[in-house]
Amino acid sequence: MCFAGPKDTVHNQQKEQKLDIRLVPVLAYAPETRFLFGIGVLTPFKLSYDSVTKPSLISCFVAYSQNKQDYLYVPYQFFTKHNNYYIEGEVNYYNYSYYYWGIGEQRVHKELYNVLFLKVFANTYRKILPHLYLGIDYYYEHDTMRGTTPGGALAKGNILGSNGGIIAGGGPDLLYDTRDSIFFPRKGWFIKATSYFNYPQLGSTLAFGRFVSDISWYHLLARPIVLAINQHNQFSWGDVPFNQLALIGGTKQIRGYYMGYYRDDALSYLQAETRINLLGRVGFDVFGTAAFFGNYHKFPESPVPVFAEGVGLRYNYERKQHINVRLDIGYGNTLEYYLTIQEAF
Repeated sequence: MCFAGPKDTVHNQQKEQKLDIRLVPVLAYAPETRFLFGIGVLTPFKLSYDSVTKPSLISCFVAYSQNKQDYLYVPYQFFTKHNNYYIEGEVNYYNYSYYYWGIGEQRVHKELYNVLFLKVFANTYRKILPHLYLGIDYYYEHDTMRGTTPGGALAKGNILGSNGGIIAGGGPDLLYDTRDSIFFPRKGWFIKATSYFNYPQLGSTLAFGRFVSDISWYHLLARPIVLAINQHNQFSWGDVPFNQLALIGGTKQIRGYYMGYYRDDALSYLQAETRINLLGRVGFDVFGTAAFFGNYHKFPESPVPVFAEGVGLRYNYERKQHINVRLDIGYGNTLEYYLTIQEAF
């Protein structure tokens, strides 16, 4: 029988925490892009070898479409020793096309527009009490409009943001986190409130503000079944560019609507998921959302919520930290397909 001394223990921990790089293929199809191909890299790691510090993650995705569009997407999240600091953010470069349907009740016929933008944001949090963090954020985005639908609402240049511009600002944040896992929680709470104040003195083309809150709760119903519930609010005020308004749709919220099918000053929604482990690394998901949107003169704009629901498959691509690749099919006004990594919330 032999025993490991302190040096052996540290050596083993360091060996376990060596950099782990995983490749993820990117494949998608949409009318505005046609086929999109790319590659992603996941790099989970720890900044400290103790058992308390949560794992950090850097990802990088590069893709190119048949319509000669491309993007570079680099999200990251770091936990320092004993989770005393938490840093999250993104660095994005997009040359991409989107659809526009108007703002609020001012609906227009679907318009295609192309925009080139560089976006950088970073949120830095300091733990002030167990599970409670106080933080500050910074947001920068430079938009260059590359093309709009001739004769459309955006082409006229009267809509805020339709001529491009710079968004720059920041604000205070609050975070409360008792999740047992940051990538696939089975229990606990995650509550986050962020604010952005964008003013010309900070480099912004337009003066406006935004407040966002997220409340998520996770509960293990049975050994293979997890219930996850998320309540989200977003409010904007001032001269808000059309692409900075609260958006319905996308990969994480109200799946089943194209991102931006509805947009307005204010949005509030409740979404829930039942996550079931089927066999080994494979999981199944059922989700649904109810949402209201509007502005300060009329909220909600409709007494009937916007509903979306769907199902999904999960593959536990990185077993140690339980990082999933997810394929979701959502239905709202149309069928929408999503292939990405990590849970929606």
